[in-house]
Amino acid sequence: MNLNKIYIIAGSSSGIGLECAKKISKKNDVIGLFNSTKQKNAKNLMFYKLDLEKKSEIEKFFFKKKTLLNKYKKIIFINFATFKKDNLLINIKSREIQKTFKINLFSNFYFSLHLLKNHRLKKLEIIFISSSLGIKVDAGTSLYSSTKYSLESLMKSIVIEYSNFNVKCNLLILGFFKTTLWDKLTNEKKDKITNLLPAKKIGKTSDILKAINFIEASNSINASSIYLDSGFGKVRV
Repeated sequence: MNLNKIYIIAGSSSGIGLECAKKISKKNDVIGLFNSTKQKNAKNLMFYKLDLEKKSEIEKFFFKKKTLLNKYKKIIFINFATFKKDNLLINIKSREIQKTFKINLFSNFYFSLHLLKNHRLKKLEIIFISSSLGIKVDAGTSLYSSTKYSLESLMKSIVIEYSNFNVKCNLLILGFFKTTLWDKLTNEKKDKITNLLPAKKIGKTSDILKAINFIEASNSINASSIYLDSGFGKVRV
């Protein structure tokens, strides 16, 4: 007997990914992928250790969870995992290039590949996570921005190739949000960031959850790049 749906949320070690995994699991089954910080399983929430830099571990995940995933009618994949190391182009090290692309781009590629290959007969909802800071581009962000820009092309390719198979793919472009990581910043840093926003207000995790629900609820939202950044990426401030 098939169950309704399950979420696979990468980047559930901490921050926005962890908070979203916990809140979504209040009403849905969730697999939270982590690497650095282990979390305790809870009702509807099962954590799984996975190094997104390793293609082999992603393949192993789908092999081990095949039976579980086959129980559900719909699979939603959201990848909050990200790596950012600012540096001028001529100073970027090879290791930084590999790590940034493996986590920010290739992990999305390989997860999408295995979902489409093994579960395309189900309903698939793929949501990539980008950054308005990366899209806006600044000195030292060439590596990070390159990976975030590439997500839009990957999203469009998936939509063109697989929309006829009940597959949707969208992109959320995030700004600054009030999380446990935000609370650790100094007041001076918080004020500096807040003053960059047109409305002088940062977002809440609930704003991201509402956007995810909105995307899921509408069949017409597909291949969309949705900004959740309080205007930071679109308005010159």
